[in-house]
Amino acid sequence: MNNSIPRRGAVAVLAALALVAAPAATAWSVPGQVSAGAATAERSKTAHIQPLPTSPVAYRFGETLARLSGKKLEITFFAAIIPHHRAAIEMARLERERGTDARIRTHADNIIANQRHQIGQFTRWLKKWYGLTPEQARQQAPQEARQEIAAMEAEVRRMVAELRKVPAGERFDVEFVRRMIPHHNSGIIEFLEPQSRADHPQLKVAAASGINTQEAQIVDFRTWLSEQGR
Repeated sequence: MNNSIPRRGAVAVLAALALVAAPAATAWSVPGQVSAGAATAERSKTAHIQPLPTSPVAYRFGETLARLSGKKLEITFFAAIIPHHRAAIEMARLERERGTDARIRTHADNIIANQRHQIGQFTRWLKKWYGLTPEQARQQAPQEARQEIAAMEAEVRRMVAELRKVPAGERFDVEFVRRMIPHHNSGIIEFLEPQSRADHPQLKVAAASGINTQEAQIVDFRTWLSEQGR
């Protein structure tokens, strides 16, 4: 996969992301020729295992990042992605505790390892480059970005709270995946601008790696979900 996503306007970026966020058509197609009523009935059986939607606030935050540059872009990105990764680790730990599917539990292990690594990396860079902690970076982010970060965090807290109510077993695997797909989509949105426009080359490489890793997991998660509906 190409590790460089060209610079695009906000509208074009969101249009491209819509393709990433959209459910795979083959996962919910009905084989053969069936009536509209039968197709609707079939979709209703599998509706519960479709991913949750990606937050509209994440798309707005992507547009906010597209208007920033230099130090402001980088510290605003760090202020958002660090808590975003922490939430992913929290959900992945729940999967390790309650999930049963070996394939999904392996993904949870990878999420914990990869995102813990990036949290440490980003925290060190933030301190080295700008002398800031993640909390201080958030305070220096534009007001609009601070509001969007707060809204995304509130949504993730609700998502985690819902996940905590799911009992251990196969159903937990499904609910974890349904939430991790939009969470990864939001992460990809956050990575796009620093991947193409960060001042520091190291950050560009790390953002490209984050995009590639999360895209690959989304593909596998969607395939796995489609298999659960058969």
